[in-house]
Amino acid sequence: MAGIRIENLVFELTGACNQCCRFCYNYWRDGSSPIPAPDPSLARRTLKKLLTQASVGTISFSGGEPLLLKNVHDLVLQARFKGSKVNVLTNGTLLSDDALQNFVCLGVGAIQIPLLSADSSIHDYLTNVPGSWEKASDALRRAGNAGIGVAVLVITKVNAPGVTETLELIRDCGVRSVMVNRFNIGGNGIKHCKELIPDRQTLAKAFANVEAFAAANPSIHFVSGVCTPLCYLDTRPYPHVRFTKCSTDLSGRPVTLNYNGDVRFCNHSPRVLGNIFERPIGEILTDPEINALYAPVPEECGKCALLDRCGGGCRAASEQVYGTFNAQDPILHSQ
Repeated sequence: MAGIRIENLVFELTGACNQCCRFCYNYWRDGSSPIPAPDPSLARRTLKKLLTQASVGTISFSGGEPLLLKNVHDLVLQARFKGSKVNVLTNGTLLSDDALQNFVCLGVGAIQIPLLSADSSIHDYLTNVPGSWEKASDALRRAGNAGIGVAVLVITKVNAPGVTETLELIRDCGVRSVMVNRFNIGGNGIKHCKELIPDRQTLAKAFANVEAFAAANPSIHFVSGVCTPLCYLDTRPYPHVRFTKCSTDLSGRPVTLNYNGDVRFCNHSPRVLGNIFERPIGEILTDPEINALYAPVPEECGKCALLDRCGGGCRAASEQVYGTFNAQDPILHSQ
């Protein structure tokens, strides 16, 4: 019997990927060590162990690229059999018609696919893979037609000028849910900060274009899932976009588990809190010493009236850049 209830969990099935996106936040993509090949049997054992220790509301299968695992549909079935909802986070390039149909039949709730520009050359530049735009846009269109496609648009300085055209393409793919995230520093993206980070004015203009498009297309739902410091981007002018804020409460956030059993604060954080083969995930998430790691407030934010709404931005990005959670989002020091 599962010992703890976890509402949302990101399961990283592999660290490997068939793209090398300039904006990728995966901490292991910093070039410091080789990335192991996918291990389907280990991923299966880890998922089985998780589901004996916890009841999970929604599992988002991620990576790396989760479709590199040939048994990904078996893992989805395993999770669905235990009562979990399932989302799949993929770059779309490996999403065949059969794979999509299997996901539909298994009751997958959403397939998230990044579409970074209406201009194929810009998308391919950001992914570092020629031809990726054609595959991603085709996959998004097919997933949209199947009713489970979710578009992801990462706003960088490179693609910000074309946001409206990109959203028009996304709409034409039949998608009714769009995640619009600003570039968040980490992983491979650390090397490309200067060319990718949108300044305050560029980011505000991009979201103004998102807001105008959202207002004109009320059937499409917009959410921004990367928490941004409110002193960097005032979100009040964009009421048609739902901006989220990360909680420091481990019991109430989408914690992350990788294929070998390591538990982390979130999919952006590099800090391993424990391993479910050594300690039940419920004990890890309720450990007072572990929770205390995420209690400090950055000194610069301590007296800010916006702290409760903002939280200092993405503090997991601070962990990647500064080695500590007790620091402001590094985007504030990027200009």
